[in-house]
Amino acid sequence: MAQFFNRSGLRACILAALWLVGIAATAQPTWRPTGSSVAFKAKQFGVEVDGTFKGFNAILRFDPANPSSGSLVGSVDTRTVDTGNKLRNKHLSERESFFNVEKFPVIRLKSTRLEKVGNGYAGTFELTIKDVTKSLRVPFTFETTGKTGVFAATFPLNRRDYNLGGNTLGMSDNVTVRITATTQQE
Repeated sequence: MAQFFNRSGLRACILAALWLVGIAATAQPTWRPTGSSVAFKAKQFGVEVDGTFKGFNAILRFDPANPSSGSLVGSVDTRTVDTGNKLRNKHLSERESFFNVEKFPVIRLKSTRLEKVGNGYAGTFELTIKDVTKSLRVPFTFETTGKTGVFAATFPLNRRDYNLGGNTLGMSDNVTVRITATTQQE
């Protein structure tokens, strides 16, 4: 009986070790931004208006060889909106029809699915601006060199879907968003 217990114990240890190695082999590396840019473009009276947000905070769990088990959760501080025009920045920050930063200080992005598509990747994300959450499909790239990675995504959105801008005269409904983040693997 003692001999059986020892063999059973040994088998259990070996199976546990193999299970742990299997988990480690499928675990996604974690990447955190060390530098980032969140930019947007919209047209007003046919003229492009560029803007940025600072302070993109994210956790990317991603292995380019196995994207489907990865995830991305990110946010940006709406109080950092900058269009290069102080009056416009104040308008975007304070007006209820725009970002209303006191009530809605954060824009959030959370993946629900990541996948390999062609030479890059695509994700289905829940984007929350103000009190509206919508699902978006976002193409992106993720290139690594050692423990450094660069995440880049450009995607369109309709500002009206997020109750932004109300009936602002001459403002296009279409906004192009670009996110670039240099990341470091933990």
